[in-house]
Amino acid sequence: MLFHVRYAKINSMKKKLLTIITTAFVASATLLSGCGKKPTMYYDTAYAYLLNNQYPEARDNFLKSLAEEDDRKDAYRGLGIAYIANGEYDEGAAALIKALEKSNGRIKEVDYDINYYLGYAYEKAGKYQEAADVYTAIVNLRPKDTDAYYRRALCRLKTEDKTGADTDFAKVTAGDNDNYDLHIDIFYSILNAGFEAEADAYLKAILEDGNRKISDYDRGRMHYCLGDYSNARVYLEKAKVDTDPESILVLGKTYEAMSDYSYAASLYAAYLEKKGNNAAVYNQLGVCRWKLNDYEGALSAFSFGLKLDAPEWEKELLYNEAVTYEYLLDFDTAREKMEAYLEKYPKDEAAQHEALFLATRHTRQ
Repeated sequence: MLFHVRYAKINSMKKKLLTIITTAFVASATLLSGCGKKPTMYYDTAYAYLLNNQYPEARDNFLKSLAEEDDRKDAYRGLGIAYIANGEYDEGAAALIKALEKSNGRIKEVDYDINYYLGYAYEKAGKYQEAADVYTAIVNLRPKDTDAYYRRALCRLKTEDKTGADTDFAKVTAGDNDNYDLHIDIFYSILNAGFEAEADAYLKAILEDGNRKISDYDRGRMHYCLGDYSNARVYLEKAKVDTDPESILVLGKTYEAMSDYSYAASLYAAYLEKKGNNAAVYNQLGVCRWKLNDYEGALSAFSFGLKLDAPEWEKELLYNEAVTYEYLLDFDTAREKMEAYLEKYPKDEAAQHEALFLATRHTRQ
């Protein structure tokens, strides 16, 4: 049984570029900008569905708008976003290309926006060279666009062009070389592309650079990334800020990595007692209690986390809650929770397997 747990990135920077479709990004005014026409029924309906994360309905209504109302640039853009959010990446790319074809030759901000979505669609479809070409087109016109360089570096890693990726990463960090969130992001990007030795060498070079002024917190985080948990603990204990969720999370995860789940749980619980209202901390507290065989305590933590308005943690919390009911032998509730989870996340293969298992189990009365 595997929980959905984020152990990879610690305090990863929030990139400007979309890496997952979110309501906040979709809700931007650019979707309606520049069209100069009064919104029509199907278009308005599609846009409302898009804001509500109802992507199949948004897709269908954008298609009706394009067929029956007007083949507008912003409708093709909305259709592309809906396709991408629904996991239909090739169709999304085709719609976004249609949107770009509606441009009048003068490049506007929305055209860059559409190109970013197009690059993202290609990435998700595994067409990394096509995505890299899109980002190249952006940097040719915007040579200081670090987001485009970053995305192109990721694509180059996927095509095993490590040298090209290094060049792009250097451009990204040139003006922000003391941003250790960014350096940690780059480390994980290199690591996740399969270049483990190169990723380790990247962070070690930063740690060994005597000209850098690195805080104990950042040193601790980087040692954690390198799997050097003893040094991570030393620096993070020195830097610990009891009211900072990121500080508590990375220190707690260090103790988790050392299998000291009891102390990690005490750190999370102390933070929540002082500050509360942090879904990420509730999730990790639940995981620790689960590993300590305290399933009731784990369920309580996951349930509290779900009561908070934290959509970025909802998926993990819902899954973990369902699995915990299973370990409490409440198979009926576990099955209901897993079915509800799959309605929201139908492509989760681990959840599909869990649902098949739970279908054969029933709670004893």
